[in-house]
Amino acid sequence: MRSLIASLSLLLALLAAMPAQAQMTFLPEIRAGISARGVDTGNLLDANRIGDANVELLFTAPDLNAWTVIGELRPHLGATMSFRGQDSYGYAGLSWTVQAPILPVFVEASAGGVLRSSMFNAPQNDPARNLGCGVGLRVAGSVGINLPLGASVIATAEHLPDFGACGTPQRANTNVGIRLGFRF
Repeated sequence: MRSLIASLSLLLALLAAMPAQAQMTFLPEIRAGISARGVDTGNLLDANRIGDANVELLFTAPDLNAWTVIGELRPHLGATMSFRGQDSYGYAGLSWTVQAPILPVFVEASAGGVLRSSMFNAPQNDPARNLGCGVGLRVAGSVGINLPLGASVIATAEHLPDFGACGTPQRANTNVGIRLGFRF
């Protein structure tokens, strides 16, 4: 127990000794919001489809930005939790953000992988455990408006294709949502 307390004290002392700016450059942005699931089946404005909460962390990777002429390329890590009994999922990948020259507007494209909760809680022989269904791809597009004090409002559309791996023909999922972002 003493060694644990000593280790935690040392870790806190080291973190406190680091400049505040260096601590925040690794994680420059956090986003959180709500989304509506399955909008590709129609009735986009149905409020009953809203049932997911999302959080996303965007990291800094200076070596990735060395080759981009316009925009900012950043790794991201996120999670979407369903409050309506559907699959929750975690995702990771790269986001490319392009800022408008004069206006406080930006667009973003993201691509990466997704891990759905069905991979773990579906019955043993359920197709939801198949590669491409439980583990698959995620692509997203966003439009955002920068607000004062490093905040932003972001509208996002994401698509999680399964390529027929879930036992049904193309049971892809398209979601739309709104998020609030904070840059540090």
